[in-house]
Formats: sequence, structure tokens, C-alpha cells
Amino acid sequence: MTLDTFDRYKNNLYLSPISTGTLEKIGGLCGLSDSSTVVDVICGKGGAALTLAEKFRCIVTGVEARADFAEEARRRAVFKDLDHFVNIVDAGPDHLPFDDFYFDLALMVGQTAPCASRESVAELRRIVRPGGWIALSEVVWKSGPQAAPGPAINEWPREFAPNRMAGMEERITEFRETGYAVELAELESDTSWEHYYVPQAKAILENRREYNGSSEAQSTLDLWQKELHFYHTGGGKDSLGYACFLLRCP
Repeated sequence: MTLDTFDRYKNNLYLSPISTGTLEKIGGLCGLSDSSTVVDVICGKGGAALTLAEKFRCIVTGVEARADFAEEARRRAVFKDLDHFVNIVDAGPDHLPFDDFYFDLALMVGQTAPCASRESVAELRRIVRPGGWIALSEVVWKSGPQAAPGPAINEWPREFAPNRMAGMEERITEFRETGYAVELAELESDTSWEHYYVPQAKAILENRREYNGSSEAQSTLDLWQKELHFYHTGGGKDSLGYACFLLRCP
């Protein structure tokens, strides 16, 4: 039995430590309303898209390459009676199938690995109107003496976040040098991390029982549990933050 990402996040609404409060704060800062158009890139199960559509009654297009996540997002939209606000498109994040300058807000908040490369931000910028907004989130290094990473946490970026990790100030500087105004830059609380990991711990326990006889499944579950261990006892809680950035386009 082969387990994959969908099995890991079966109990998660958001596929990152983003919180409902942060999403609603972003929507408020952007002035979202029933006339706003939003795109949620790498939307996963549609958590962020559904949150913004329900709160602000805006039209949200979710972009998701994995068919099982895209189908789950559509199912959730129907279940919450939001399918007339939320549309899911099967596509990847690199070449988005939209006209230039179409959206008021573009989000990419659905993963933990650092993803805010110049190329990915440029593709989001292409589809956002002048003066519009881009919201990004990713794992960053915390600052301060308590955040000095130990030997165990140094394994994190190699195994779980293969792209380059940075600190918040470094990211802010990069965004400003590219011409964006940084309207919001803050870390999610440790509570958001717990809300992200507790459902995964439950999924690990459930799958260990269900696939007790599968060495392949148990090996995958060991890897998932290793990340939880790194965060809770390997220095992750002290060293890693989940940063949310809201950029205003020129």
C-alpha cells in the first residue's frame, strides 16, 4: 500500500500553518468585496479559497495540479454552498492559464517549503492588475538568540524544505528590491503550527492501524512522523517560523 500527500493531509483544511485569522486580515487589507476577483495558486483542498469566498463573497479561482486535491476542493465548495463563488482549475503554478492583469489578489499560501522565487512571484505579478495584491507564505528562519538552529534542525531544509530558506528581513528586502510595497509581514503563532500538525499526527495513527501489515506504508509514515519530531523536539519550534507577506503591486 502506497500512501501519499493526500493521505497525510486528509484531516487538514489548510495544507500549511496559515490561519483563518491571517487570511481574513489579508482580505480586509486588500478591501475584498463581492466585486473582487481572487486567484489561489496551489490551492490544495481549497481551504483559503473557501475562507475568503465565505467571508468577503468574492469570486475565487483555485489552481491545483493534483486531481485528488482539486476534486476535494470542488466537493468542499459544493458542501459549503460556495460553488457559485469558487471555481477550481486543474493547472500547475508555473504557467497560469489567465490573461494579464486580470485579478485583484493572487495568493500562494498552500505549502510550507520556501516558494517565493523571483520566477513564481513574477508569474503571479503578470496576472494581477496594477495596484493589486500578492499574498505569499512560507517557512523562514526566526530571528533572535533563541532561534539559533541546532544540529537536528539543520536537517530540515535539506529534507523537508529543499528550496533556499531565508529570514523575514531578507525576504522583505528582496521584495522591495523587486519593486513591491510590503504591506504585511508577520509570523503565524505556534498555535497555527499545532493546528497544522495535530491533524497529521491523527492521520499517522489512523494509517498505522489500517496498514499495519504494509512495510511500504509504515516507511512513509515514519518519514511523516520524522518531520513532526523535528518540529516539536528537534529545534523547529524555536528556529522555524511561518511568515505571511502581503505585497502591493506597482
